[in-house]
Amino acid sequence: MKAVFKCLFICLSLYAEIQAQSTKPNILILFTDDHTYHALGALGNKVVKTPHMDELVKNGTTFSRASCLGGKHGALCVVSRAGILTGRYLNSLPGGADVIPTDHTMMPEHLKKFGYKTFATGKWHNDKAAHFRAFDEADNIFFGGMHFPDEGGHEHANLYHYDPSGQYPKSAQWSAEKFSSTLYADAAVAYLNQNKQSQQPFFAYVAFTSPHDPRTPPAPYDKMYDPNKIPLPKNFLPQHPFDNGEMEVRDEQLLPKVRTPEMIKKELAIYYGMISEVDAQIGRIIQTLKTNGQYDNTLIIFAGDNGLAVGSHGLVGKQSVYEHSMRVPLVMVGPGVPKNQKTDALCYLSDIFPTVCSFLGIEKPVSSEGKNLLEAIRNPQAIFRQNIYYKYRDIQLAVRTHDDWKLIKYNVKGIEHQQLFNLKKDPWETKNLAMDKKHQARLATLTETLKAEMAFYHDNLDLTLPNWGKMLK
Repeated sequence: MKAVFKCLFICLSLYAEIQAQSTKPNILILFTDDHTYHALGALGNKVVKTPHMDELVKNGTTFSRASCLGGKHGALCVVSRAGILTGRYLNSLPGGADVIPTDHTMMPEHLKKFGYKTFATGKWHNDKAAHFRAFDEADNIFFGGMHFPDEGGHEHANLYHYDPSGQYPKSAQWSAEKFSSTLYADAAVAYLNQNKQSQQPFFAYVAFTSPHDPRTPPAPYDKMYDPNKIPLPKNFLPQHPFDNGEMEVRDEQLLPKVRTPEMIKKELAIYYGMISEVDAQIGRIIQTLKTNGQYDNTLIIFAGDNGLAVGSHGLVGKQSVYEHSMRVPLVMVGPGVPKNQKTDALCYLSDIFPTVCSFLGIEKPVSSEGKNLLEAIRNPQAIFRQNIYYKYRDIQLAVRTHDDWKLIKYNVKGIEHQQLFNLKKDPWETKNLAMDKKHQARLATLTETLKAEMAFYHDNLDLTLPNWGKMLK
């Protein structure tokens, strides 16, 4: 009889565990690459067609002033990807963030402790050991920064299937025959279908490599936009007015040095084509969730890793601290998340990890530094951060205030520049007020604010570098 009661107790315990697991929401991260915040229909762009991203905006809460973390080298996405997974800020990610140390607990790694199975597909621009540590399953994995044209481009991405040893030798790499976004959506859809009857919650990380260049959208997206009908950015310039320290970076070599309106319109046409293509793949994933009955119990987080200029300020790439490079789309959709809501909370991608922890009612790991965005969701009118700090290498620093003033300081080869913008009146950063006598007091105040933010975010910038000490007095 004791054996029967023991068996019954075990069965009831397992049933209770399964029931508890089934109430936990799934977590789905949808991550686009080089996607500036204003390249979304629902966020004010009247040209680009993004019906599925627009649906996420309609069904969730949008963070209209979300930012990437800045960068330690030209590939800002490396820091962004480490930041979203660890919840750490720019200066707390060692080196170039290419390697995620074992003492930096990652979101999927943490969720495993609470009964989650973890899955990834797409781009991984950090170390292979961290990927293996984080995910139980994966497929169509791309280890690298971009699909270089001479390595197959988006059309023939060099990928890996999941390696249970975590070694991923070069010999196991294979060349795909589908466009990159399709392959990543294929893997995500297959995973969702595989788990539609599972009682165990999942964490799925889908990291697209689009709309990152090479901008080669497949049909019909390659002809979707007529360059002649695309307006130029309001901050279009043929050239940047001074050397910002990255005038020769790879991104800036994609177009001739003097950018013509025709050139930028053509580039925007294919950029928007890439965005519409990846939007369609996101739509496939969302529809799979709905078909499988998983949608209502899944927290969906859609974000971009960093912005892009594509003609703004005479630039092409993302290696600047202008808003077009720093701001990213960030939308959350899921159980209890208000629909069709926007908040202007100043936030970072690093805030996603602690937010997920709070959403699930679990403690964030001690290694995570970000803030809980549920505070901004619950009270969208409250001030979430007074200021936000940007940095690119040791050559560009900036601070943006909650009331929409922004200061940028440049120190390139010992030559200094300053820009002061009133973003409320000038959101495209076209009128530099730094030399205006009326704004010298604000310039001085913002310099002090920048220094305070640098200290808070552990910026140990070498002030002995030519001019930095003088510029930050």
